[in-house]
Amino acid sequence: MSGPAISIVVTCYNKRETIADCVESVLEQNFRDYELIIVDDGSTDGSDLIINQLCKDPRVKIIRMSHRGISAAKNHGMKNATGEITLFLDGDCILNQNSLVELLSSINNAGADCVGGEVRAINDRSIIAKTIELMQNEVERKWPFGANVAYRREVLEKVGRFDERMERGEDAELFLRVRKLSFKCTINSGVSAKTLNPDSPLKLFEQRFRWGMGFAQLTERHRETLTKRIKFCFILTPLVMFSPFLTLVDGRLIIIFLILLTLDHARYFPQAMEMARKTGKKRCCALIPSLRVINSVAYFLGWTYWKILELTGKRSKLEAFSPESF
Repeated sequence: MSGPAISIVVTCYNKRETIADCVESVLEQNFRDYELIIVDDGSTDGSDLIINQLCKDPRVKIIRMSHRGISAAKNHGMKNATGEITLFLDGDCILNQNSLVELLSSINNAGADCVGGEVRAINDRSIIAKTIELMQNEVERKWPFGANVAYRREVLEKVGRFDERMERGEDAELFLRVRKLSFKCTINSGVSAKTLNPDSPLKLFEQRFRWGMGFAQLTERHRETLTKRIKFCFILTPLVMFSPFLTLVDGRLIIIFLILLTLDHARYFPQAMEMARKTGKKRCCALIPSLRVINSVAYFLGWTYWKILELTGKRSKLEAFSPESF
């Protein structure tokens, strides 16, 4: 007996505030040939009780596991998926109507092996959340959002599972393996989901600090991701951060900090101006340089923190990926 066209794997760890809306958004899709696999990664906030109340549909399968992290949860869902296409959706995402139809169109009509969707902001009335949405969607992406991405089954069988040694960044790492093995990847904005974006500088910093730790592991598996541009950023960022301490020697040296901070912001002005022209969201785009600087500082500190963990033996360094091993 053949399986459904699409297997939707929703991973959930302490998503009590959003998991109900996530599940309902899938069950309300206008395309019906799918199965929904919800992997509860050992939630402790009552998410499992909400899932039990919602999931009476025969297409829904619930998998419970002790908390092992996002990579293990996705792999557990993948193992139980029977569809020809597997869509990975985070438990804090709400899938827009017609997304599954758009996904099938990219797979069947465009011949894509991997389809990345967009992730917009639920809380787009917040100017910071809306600006982050523009920063993430109105640019050419290097890899799709892991919170909303689909693969053909045969692709996943070829490239293997998510690397469970990666505590973060597992989605980008899998995608890079797929691309290096010459599978066709595309972005379809019609495969759209919404999530809660950070709505304050502190929340943005906390999110990007975690992403910076994942990026440290990603650069070990795929060394080319540490580009010259990022290396320059990782040189300029600590210079900006530590230059205020020069005032301990001479207060007049504060000018060095101000110059470096201005330069750090100025390198994002062209992108902000182009995005303002493209979207018309001038108020949002005026925030881009400052939010980019916060992003850079958080990534650098997260990356550095992870390297310290490796140097102290608390984490292990990953080996570089080699396409020849496949």
